[in-house]
Formats: sequence, C-alpha cells, structure tokens
Amino acid sequence: MNEHMIGVDVFMKPTDFKVNKDSTVRVEMLRLRRKLSAFYAEEATDHRIRIVISTGNYTPVFQFWPGEGGKGEVLSDAELNADHPKGSGQPDSDAPARTRRSTQYAVAATVAILGLAVAAVVLHDGRRTDAAPLAAMTLTPSEEVHILAGYSGASWVDAAGRNWQSDRYYKGGVALQGPGELVPSPPERRLFQTMRQARRAGNLPDEDGIFAYDVPMKAGTYELRLYFADPIRQSPQLQDKQDAQNLRHFDVAVNGEHILKRIDVVADSGPSAVDVRAFKDIQPAPDGRVHLEFTPNPNQPFLNALELVPSRPGHANPIRITPRQSVLTDSEGTKWGLDDYFLGGRLIVHRIPEETHLPELYRAERYGNFAYSIPVPPGVYSLTLYFTEAMFAPSAASVICRGPGCRVFDVACNGAVLLHDFDVFEAASGAFRPVTRTFHGLRPNGQGKLLVSFSPSLDYAEVNAIEVLDETP
Repeated sequence: MNEHMIGVDVFMKPTDFKVNKDSTVRVEMLRLRRKLSAFYAEEATDHRIRIVISTGNYTPVFQFWPGEGGKGEVLSDAELNADHPKGSGQPDSDAPARTRRSTQYAVAATVAILGLAVAAVVLHDGRRTDAAPLAAMTLTPSEEVHILAGYSGASWVDAAGRNWQSDRYYKGGVALQGPGELVPSPPERRLFQTMRQARRAGNLPDEDGIFAYDVPMKAGTYELRLYFADPIRQSPQLQDKQDAQNLRHFDVAVNGEHILKRIDVVADSGPSAVDVRAFKDIQPAPDGRVHLEFTPNPNQPFLNALELVPSRPGHANPIRITPRQSVLTDSEGTKWGLDDYFLGGRLIVHRIPEETHLPELYRAERYGNFAYSIPVPPGVYSLTLYFTEAMFAPSAASVICRGPGCRVFDVACNGAVLLHDFDVFEAASGAFRPVTRTFHGLRPNGQGKLLVSFSPSLDYAEVNAIEVLDETP
C-alpha cells in the first residue's frame, strides 16, 4: 500500500495526481498515527493487540503488546491464520497452549478488521465510509426525514425550521466535502457542504460504483427532494474555460423505478450553483423503506442531501417564497418560506407607511433582472405573483420618477410570456397597494423547474412573493 494508492482509492483523487504536489495523504496519515497513539495511551492501555503504522510507512502492522515496558511482537499473516502446525501427523502435545494462541490470533484478526474500519473513519475526518453505518441499525419508521449526505455532526435546524440529521441509512459510497465555493450562494449553504459519492467501480472487489439509501418510513405518501452541488464545476479539467457540462452522468431510482436517467447536474442546474429535483407520490416499499439507488451511467453518482416529507396523494406540497431570510406567517396563518431558488437580482426591505395597512408580506422585494428556478415534480401548476410599488410613490423624495411609467417589465415562465410591459403602480392604481396576478396550467421544463424570469424594460423588475400550487387533476 503506497501514498498514490491511498490517494486514489480513499480520497478519490484522479489517477494522475502527483504525490509531491498534493500532501493530503501524508497529512491525514500523520493525524491517524497521532489518534492511534492517543487511543492506546489514554483509552486502550490494556489492549495487547495494537495497530501500528510506522513513520514513512502506510501499511498497518498488528503487534502483540506484552505490557508495560515490553517490546511489541509483530504478528505475521501466517501466525494470524495458524491453528495447528503443518506437516505433523502426530497428536499436538501443546494443544492447550496452542488453543490459547489460536484464540489470541482470532482476536487479532477481528481487531485487524475493526482497525481498518477505524482507519477509514479517521481518514475521513470522522465520517463513516462503511457499507452499513451504525445509524442504519435504528430502523424506527419516520413521518419526515431530512438527511445531510456525508455529514457526521449533530443535527441542525435551518431557518425554515427543518431538522437536518447526519448521514444515515446508506449502503456504499464514501463521505466527502462538498464544493468549496457556491456562486451564486444558496440561502442554506450547509445543505451542500458535504456529500456522499460512489467509489470508482472496480477499485475494490465488492465495489460496483453504486450507493444506496434504505430509509424507513411510515406508511403514507411523500414528496422527495434531492439536493446536488457538483464539485466538478471547480475541476482542473475546466482550464479550457468551458463549463462543466457533459463530465458526469448517473441514474437515480426509487424502489426499483428510475426517476432520473443520465442526469447531468451541471446542465440540469443551468446558471445556478446547485440543483434540486422534486418527486411526488413516493411510498415505502412492502418492507417499510424507501429505497434510493444511485448508479453510474457511466460516471460516479453523488448526493448532497435528501428529504422525504408527507404530501397529499397526487399533489406536490405548496411552495411559497418571500424575499427575506426568515419564515413569515401572515395574518391568515399561512407560512411563507425563505427567498430560495433565485438567480440574480438584489434584495431590499422597504419602510411601509402605517396608514397604508399594507400586509407584512409586501415589505421585502427582489428587484433587478432576475429569475426563480423553482423545482417541482411532474404535473400542472398555478403560479401567483404578489406585487406592490414601494419605490416610485408620489410622496417619495429620493427618486427621480414618481407614479406610473417609472417601472415597466415582463414576466415569463419557461419562455412563455405571462406579463408584458407590466407596470405595478398602474395595475394597483397607486403606491403601497397590493396587486396579484395568477396563471394556470403551467408545467415544469425538462429540468423539472418552473423558470420564472423577470426582465426589465424601464428601471428594474420586482416581486414581493411567489406562490406555486399543484393543480394536477
């Protein structure tokens, strides 16, 4: 076992990576030696069989440690596998001693296996890479699941109140860091900071480039969301200044049925740094689990996060967006989510005159030349846009233009024009007055998105809130 092999097989480095320019393996092996030393010095002082990795070497050696002040005896492969002396046809006169020794070697072999698992854990900074994590043994069916793939820390509650748990219920693959940089940055970056990725097929005898999740869920209907942010966007292969499309393709199946074929996450996300795909009518298989399988076609599949949340049969859950960084509950008790899925534009919060009695929903707006790429399952949807003119009011003292004609823009969904030369002030008959526009019969594009674009003609386009409802028959 050498530095290059560990880099390729454990840290998923390219086969042509240079060990003299990349110190990852050396640094992590140093950490591993320190952890092993601390373990035997503090927690396992009475262990007589120890894993030792000498300086300058990357192969673990299993030593029998006789005790305080003693010198460790290296156990050879032959000793670890020996039960009886070979070539002797006579009864073994030292059977009791050899039985004790055989037991010691059996223990040594077991420790060796566990030691390799521990080494893998440490090498991955505490994130498990085994095929059957301990968390997967807790198979209590859930009503709602939010999982951060490749993450091993404490659970985390996001700004929308969702409780994201560490990686669990997986089989195969390896835990890795996510992309180092996301531009534009999504509201919840932590969803994409870690990932699970399949090993390269054939690197190990039992590896086929596949990983899976078997998530125990209560009987019912769920909406599934998969979150992706491909680090390949930052690959050295992009030195020709082309983008990262057509560099990775893989399949995703649920309970044996494909839901994504040869997905290219970079192409799927378009100008966004992240990609979210949504699917409805997901139900547990007869064994009470939702089975997700990620397979190469032909490249390594990966995943950053997944969630399963209850939904009505045949319908996706409502999506409600406001340009703000916290959840808003309006006067009717409707909950509005964060400013998510946007592409471009700027955020501003206005001071609303009290005498206008304008609802809080209209206080913040996204403005500029921008779009929202909203992931929805296949189906038919209604789209409601909420507007108010809070900038070009007749009483405004800090603007050049006041009243109608100051702000004019178009709105389109997946290329079809919904509003042309729309003037919020004119449509609302004044400033600080709410106005809505609803459109029906909208279907997602080939990437599973409602791409709602706001294109200014005069000044900047704006929107205060967006609501998407599933109206599939």
